[in-house]
Amino acid sequence: MDGHGVVEPDQLAMLTTILEEHCQSHGIPADSLDRENLATRIMTLFTSGITRIDDLKQALSGNR
Repeated sequence: MDGHGVVEPDQLAMLTTILEEHCQSHGIPADSLDRENLATRIMTLFTSGITRIDDLKQALSGNR
């Protein structure tokens, strides 16, 4: 992410992959509020400085 809060295309692809994988493994439907909330949580983690894929996945699993 640059200094202006813009997510680069490769970063967005990574965040989307994390969202998709987490939803699939936890049975979260594509059109659910849970998915929207998860997307918000992922972005919050990312903007707070957790930018590596493994660290984001760990944070989502509650091990951080």
